[in-house]
This record gives sequence, structure tokens and C-alpha cells, in this order.
Amino acid sequence: MRTVHASFAMVLDAEAEFVLLVLPSTGHDAGEELVVELDGEPVAWTEVAGRHGTRELHLTAGPGRLTCSLDARIAGHAPTVVDDDPSRYLPASRYAEVDALRDFASERFGRATGWDAVDAVVRHVGRSLEYDMYRSELDDGAVATLRKGGGMCRDYAHVVIGLCRALGIPARYASVYAPALQPPDFHAVAEVHLDGAWWVVDATHLAPRASMVRIATGIDAEETAWATNTGWATLEQLEVSASDDVLDADAVDDRRARVRLS
Repeated sequence: MRTVHASFAMVLDAEAEFVLLVLPSTGHDAGEELVVELDGEPVAWTEVAGRHGTRELHLTAGPGRLTCSLDARIAGHAPTVVDDDPSRYLPASRYAEVDALRDFASERFGRATGWDAVDAVVRHVGRSLEYDMYRSELDDGAVATLRKGGGMCRDYAHVVIGLCRALGIPARYASVYAPALQPPDFHAVAEVHLDGAWWVVDATHLAPRASMVRIATGIDAEETAWATNTGWATLEQLEVSASDDVLDADAVDDRRARVRLS
């Protein structure tokens, strides 16, 4: 049994439209409680099916103070998200500048193939970057992150994705709840397509992959932001937490193990 929680408060200057990606993806056996309010009054919302089982919450609210709280208990694991065309995850995207990374990837990892190449990329990214939220900007792609030498989980994921794509390995981005992640927050990982399946890799090594809960999946962070809105909103508070009833507090992820994200 895994438990996840997310809550936030925003002040809206005017009416705004929102798309929120906070619900566990489809396929999970989850008991959920979701409360959305504006100045203490209920706000109507609609769930829309997105790509890869992503569950989008659509709502309109404001002006006023918008709050949202989600609690979910998840039994078992959902089937891994399948994509009929992994080639969608080979070209460059906004945050994964494949063409700019191709020469570097070929020179450093070109002799490796398959899992050896992925393992080499993940080890290189883990060694080369320092986890530092103050080096991360919203517009940073993989190239900027490598130049700065650090960033957050989304930046690590973009570098892994960009380098893997440059080596001809389909790679995509997933936002997740991650039990044992410190400090607690939304987390981002990469998935690579090898041997006919998608496998999760995480160069930050901050949380065991087997306990992660998928939220949204896409080509990069542009498709998986937890909140997208029109108008101006000031974020006042954000809390995220996750736990796994059977996860050992000292659990260490086997970095070379093949793990599928549920």
C-alpha cells in the first residue's frame, strides 16, 4: 500500500483556467479524496483523459484564494504505460536539445549500446551534476543544465533524455510521487525504451524507483507540469508527500536493476 498527498494554495487576481496534473495515472487501484475550493467554497472540476493514462483536472476559478488537497491510498501497482510509437521520443523537444547533444553523446558514449549505453549516461549525469535548486531555471534545457553543472530532478531527467535520444534510444519524461524522497516534493524521472518495454531510470538516485507512483508522462516537462493556468496566480503553499507501507527506511535502489514504473 502506497499513500500520496498533495496540497497547494494560490491567490488569483482574476478568473483563471487551470489544468492540474496531481492525480495518480489511470490503472491504479486507488481510494482518493480530492477537495478544491475558492475562498472556502467548492469549485467544480472535470477530469479529462490525457496521453499515457494521465488524468487532467480542468477547472475555472478566481479571483480569490484557490486551494486544492488530494489524498490517495494505492493498492498494488498499475500496468506500465504503453506507447504504440516509441519513435515519438527520439527527436529533439523543448527541453531536450538532441541535435546540440549528438556530438557529445557520440564521443563519450558512442561505443556503448543498449543497456550499457543507458547505464553509462545515468552514471555520467549522476557524477557530473550537483543537485542544486538554485541553479535551475524554468527555461533550462539539457544543454543549459550541463553548462551550469547542476539543477533539480527535472533537469537531471532532461539531460538523461537528451543524451539517450542522441544515441538513438527513445526516452521520455515522467512526473511521479516518490516515497522516501527527501525533501518531499513532486519528482521527475526518465524512461527509456529497450527490449520492447519502457524502463525507469533516475540519475538523482534520491528515491527507490520501484515504489514510485506515476502521475503524468510526456516528451519532457512541457507536457507534464503539475499546474498550467491562464492569468496571474501567486503560489502561497505547496505540500507533497508519499509513503510505502513496505518500504524499508534505509532502502537503497539497485541502480543497474531494470525497473518498470507503475
